[in-house]
Amino acid sequence: MPWQKTSLDTKFQIDLSWWEREGRDFRLYVWEQLCEECRQTIPTHVGTEEVDWVDPTTAEVKKTDALMQCLYDVCSQKPDFIHSGLPLMTAIFRAFLLRRNEPMTPLELHEYIPWKSPELILATLRRAQYEVGIFPVWAITEKAA
Repeated sequence: MPWQKTSLDTKFQIDLSWWEREGRDFRLYVWEQLCEECRQTIPTHVGTEEVDWVDPTTAEVKKTDALMQCLYDVCSQKPDFIHSGLPLMTAIFRAFLLRRNEPMTPLELHEYIPWKSPELILATLRRAQYEVGIFPVWAITEKAA
C-alpha cells in the first residue's frame, strides 16, 4: 500500500510488534501508567501476565493480565487518570489503554482529552510512532502483510 497522509479521520492504535522490534518493554511502560494504588498492589510488571481474577458480577474465575485488569477496574475509575497536567503523549497512550487498544481517530481521542484540539492530537500522533509505537492502522496492517 502506498504512503497515505494522516488526517483527523485516520484511525491509530498501538503497534505491539513495534515494542518488540525496538527492544522496549511494553509491560513496563504499561505498569508505569498505573495509578499509585495499582502500583502498590502490583509492585512489578514481571510475572503478572496471567493471573486468576474473580469477576465481581458473576464470581467466575478467569485468567487475565493483572496489569490490564487493574487499569480497567481501578485506574479508569479515577478522575485524574487522564488529566490536563499529563504530557499529551502520555494522555493519548492512556486513552488507548483504556479502550483496550481499539483504533481511534484524533477526533475520538479528543473525547478523552478535551483540553487539546484534535489538530494538536493529530500532530502528536505523527510523532508517537517514534516514541510509543502508535501508528495509523493502515501502516500496521501494511507491515503485517
